Amino acid sequence: MIATPPDIVEPTPAEREFLERFYEEHNGEELSGVADTVLFEDENIKIWSLVLEPGKASGLHRHDYDYYLCISHGDRIAAVMPGGSMYAANLPKGGNTVAIPKGTTEWAVNIGKETYREILIELKKP
Repeated sequence: MIATPPDIVEPTPAEREFLERFYEEHNGEELSGVADTVLFEDENIKIWSLVLEPGKASGLHRHDYDYYLCISHGDRIAAVMPGGSMYAANLPKGGNTVAIPKGTTEWAVNIGKETYREILIELKKP
């Protein structure tokens, strides 16, 4: 699995329409965990798993710590932030590892044609 910066792009017009509708339907939601399942946790790290089928989204979540995303499957993902800003990212074949600094609040939305799978590593200490 390679480590590269995300390939951030503008959503296509159809994706933007879908994401704007998503935002209108979900705006005001309470915060949830950053992913589906906690795989491991101790005083230093928390490891999560996230699986999103095409068209599905995570709950609204905030990255309170620095994270590493180990993306193993997927082709295209979007982030929608409170306030309605959004971006899309193309994912490389074979996976990717991306560092995410703390402070971001978002929904992750699978706008691709493939199932999106990632492991999130939350660093609880600096």
